Parts: sequence; structure tokens; C-alpha cells
Amino acid sequence: MKSPIISLALLFAAPSALAQNATPGSSPSTALENCRALQSAGVALSGTYWIRPGGGTPRTAYCDMETNGGGWTLVYNSILGINTTDFWNISYWERFNRRGRPNLEALFYDGGLYQYGTAYMDVIEDLRGKSVVAMAATTTGIDIYSMKFNSPQYVSGYWGIYSLHFASGWASPDFDGDAYAGYNCATSYGNVTQHYGSCWYYNLGADPDATNEDGRVGPHLNSSVATAMSLSTDGSGYTRVRRISRFVKW
Repeated sequence: MKSPIISLALLFAAPSALAQNATPGSSPSTALENCRALQSAGVALSGTYWIRPGGGTPRTAYCDMETNGGGWTLVYNSILGINTTDFWNISYWERFNRRGRPNLEALFYDGGLYQYGTAYMDVIEDLRGKSVVAMAATTTGIDIYSMKFNSPQYVSGYWGIYSLHFASGWASPDFDGDAYAGYNCATSYGNVTQHYGSCWYYNLGADPDATNEDGRVGPHLNSSVATAMSLSTDGSGYTRVRRISRFVKW
């Protein structure tokens, strides 16, 4: 009569033991602050995990655990495909919202993560599948009203991308905060919301060649910049690329 009791005890104890041994970030209950914390806890593979920024509500995030030291959390991802410019038409009041799925094979944006970041990197992948760290930088935070980074510092990569897409302004169709005086880079280029200088070396959707929307298929990169970073081009002045991704670390 004792054996069944022991078996039942073990059975009811099993879920608790499994929970204790669950992979960090594999469920809302095992979420950690960010991808960096997951990496420190032993998570080594890039993929989608649960995180809890600022101790708030758990959310899914894509973590790059390999590039540039790993521990990076995906902020945005523009992947080559139809209606790309439509996805990036993000209004000012939506700047900290989230849309899409946190995956390198999907369009994704989680502007709320900007409120935590102290280190950033942009990764660009060309049409042949080669990817490079286009820019790495640090900051002390972000101005939640202008969306400009506080005290930006260049770390590595292509200076022009750092200058135009990090240490500069931000524009949406209804907010002109870019560095081009009297000119809204977002409304001029397919209503694509992003950080702009005057205006851009990469665009998450639009193309400056006629027509700007280019079939609403993006993203695009200045071809001379692509060549400088040893990426392939499509023969036009502003080449389509397979992916432009921004990651944050804190």
C-alpha cells in the first residue's frame, strides 16, 4: 500500500521540480529583465524568449546571443517583403507601442524598449544573406518627447549610419524631429517612421529613387554605403536589402 502513495507524491512534486529547472525565459514565470540577463543565466542560443523589462509585465522578445558579444534585445526588424512602408507608418503617439512578432523573419517594432537602452547596434543583411554590424553606439537614455538619444557615443561601424540614424533626430508622419530643417524626412519618404539625419543612408521601407515607395517593398540602403561595408547591391543607387535590425542592451 505504500508504493502508490510514494508514486503519487513524486507525481505531484514533478511540476514543481520541472519549474525550478525550466530554461530562463522559456515562459512568463521564468522571464528575466532582458536578453543580457538571460545570457548571464546561461541561455546561449539566439531566439524568442520571455523578458520582463523594468520588472513590468512579461513580454516576448527576440534575443541575439551571438553577434557582437550577444545579449542583445531586438527593437525593430524590417524584412524584405510587400507593404513594408505601410508597416513603418507609425504615428507619434504610437512611438512606444509594439507591432508585429519578435522574429528576424518578420516585421517587428517595440518602441517601448527605447526607454531602457544604454547600448545599441544596427545589423544589415544583404540579398545574398551576408550580415554586418552596421553601427554600434552607447547612450545614457532617450528623450521620450523628441525621441533623440541622450549623450550618444560612437563605438564602431559605419560612421554615417551612426550619424544619421542614431546621433540625430527622429521623424514620423505627424512629427518632424529630424535634423533637416523645415523638411520632414518621414513624409518625404513613404511616411516611414525612424531616426533620420538629413535624411538617410538606410530606410526601413522607402526608396529615394522614383518612385519613393518602390512598390512599397523595402527596406533600402544607400548602395555606396553597402559597397563600403562589403555588402551586395541590386545595381540601383539605393539597393534593397533583406533585413535591417536594431538591437538594444541594458
